[in-house]
Amino acid sequence: MVRSMEHIAKISANDLKGHNSFVLRNCVVGTIDLIGVFDLEVHLTIENCVVDNLLIHSCWFSKGCTIKNSVIVSYVDYQMGGHNLRPIVLEGNVFNEFFNFFDCQFNDAIEVRSNIFLKGTNLLGNKGEGFENTFAHGCIVEGNIGSMDVDGEGYD
Repeated sequence: MVRSMEHIAKISANDLKGHNSFVLRNCVVGTIDLIGVFDLEVHLTIENCVVDNLLIHSCWFSKGCTIKNSVIVSYVDYQMGGHNLRPIVLEGNVFNEFFNFFDCQFNDAIEVRSNIFLKGTNLLGNKGEGFENTFAHGCIVEGNIGSMDVDGEGYD
């Protein structure tokens, strides 16, 4: 399923059902709500989009996820995430608020390249804590702007 050049108020897990892949390209999206989707059986691609709210707390991208050349406007709370069986790729994005990776277990690679984290992220932070992120097949971090090793959850 490909959706392109649209203004979309909301995407939810129900919109993704029945597809092997779901692509949002050149769209403006109000909310992507995948909170508590413990086994998302769809490879989600978000490319060249503006997303106001990316709600992915407790979402497991088992088929992988690609977010590329997009702007994410609000705080992203990705707690208890990962559990991916295919790579998660974040490339060329601008995250206007903090991106909270908290207690994520990445079972396949996560690639974080050429992003701008205006208020930082804790992807590589919280060292030694019980909720530190883990990377079974590595974490590629290249060419990003912004602090990648913040401790805590990004609340001021």
